[in-house]
Amino acid sequence: MNSRKILRCNKWFFIPLLVFISFNCLQAQVPDIDSLLRRYPFIRSDLNMVHNDSLSMKSFYKKLADLKNGKRTRINIVHIGDSHIQADLFSGTIRQLIQLDFGNAGRGFVFPYRVAKSNEPASYKSTSNVKWESKRNVFPDQRLPIGVGGFTIETRDTNATLSLLVKNQGKLDYSFNRFTLFHEKGLGNFSYVVCDSLNCKIGNIDAQKTDKSPYASSALFSTPMHQLMIRCVGQDSGCSRIYGMLLENDKPGVLYSMIGVNGAEFRHFNMSQHFQEQLSYLQPDLIIISMGTNEGFGGTFDKELFERNIDTLVSGIRARNPNVEILLTTPGDSFHKSRKGRVKNPNMTIARNTVIDYAENHGCAWWDLYDIMGGYGSMAKWYLAHLSARDRVHFSGTGYVIQGGLFYKALKKGYKHYSHS
Repeated sequence: MNSRKILRCNKWFFIPLLVFISFNCLQAQVPDIDSLLRRYPFIRSDLNMVHNDSLSMKSFYKKLADLKNGKRTRINIVHIGDSHIQADLFSGTIRQLIQLDFGNAGRGFVFPYRVAKSNEPASYKSTSNVKWESKRNVFPDQRLPIGVGGFTIETRDTNATLSLLVKNQGKLDYSFNRFTLFHEKGLGNFSYVVCDSLNCKIGNIDAQKTDKSPYASSALFSTPMHQLMIRCVGQDSGCSRIYGMLLENDKPGVLYSMIGVNGAEFRHFNMSQHFQEQLSYLQPDLIIISMGTNEGFGGTFDKELFERNIDTLVSGIRARNPNVEILLTTPGDSFHKSRKGRVKNPNMTIARNTVIDYAENHGCAWWDLYDIMGGYGSMAKWYLAHLSARDRVHFSGTGYVIQGGLFYKALKKGYKHYSHS
């Protein structure tokens, strides 16, 4: 990524603020998916496959093969979605499985959800000493622009600091030596210094300078770390506006970034001012899109509008990233509230069919969570088996792990078929 601004820091950049016995204890290994599936015979694992991938995923499968054979060093995957993705249980399971097979290039994109007063993945923790104004893309009328993360935070407090602690997961070491900050640059915007426990004169992220990337600045460290803190530096009339962070190491493998927003629909990403431009900075080889639940949650469902919103997002991504492959996942079955209580939601069948029709007609691969769950009304079985939340819309932790495991099994099946063809 030659377009990045690199700021080199000395080798003693980081002195830990806290002592940890073992990061590996914080996250258990991903359980054996086949063993889990044997407990739930109603899950249609026989239907588990990536559809329409013989052509639409061919270049991605080749990149995986080249990575495995040492002919390339990096594959970038971005998973975009709603609340099913923001908690990073579904996407996090896929990340662990694919990195265990093809190499770990880092934790990928993260957003300080906790600082934005939202739920954050358990695999990292963000904190600040001040309150930040925040916005997510489901509220387009609020004043802040939205970037790659679907969220934005801003403060005008010149004493503000933002800290990030990243945890290992199982056998995967998520220490990083490259840190990229997505932020607003130019006059009126703060600069940043990178701090250890003793001082804040180790590295600078200068918001006044511009380079080929108008929204991203990077710092490169000689010692891998799990933790850092940035401090705002600026005039009283300025502000700090942050869109997210990218965490990488210098090892070959897969960088799997998650972009999840509670309540999000396709249209919300389409209305996000800087989303497409900043997404291109991640140089994605594969983009997975998992939405449709929120569009189908209400009483009415406009199939034509839903399809147009899918096309706007997909077409925009392809225009800026001509070599990317796109894989759509169908929304799962779910229930909705009525006067009779929680009842089956027929809109999800329409949403599922619309996603598949669009994928087939526009050269996208697709993965059918809806059918794999068991189809219309199957959420009742998932709920009775403690694989869903009480709302019969979201899933339990085990439910999301099963989904992630199934998705990766399907992806690997497609890759193996390509490798042997």
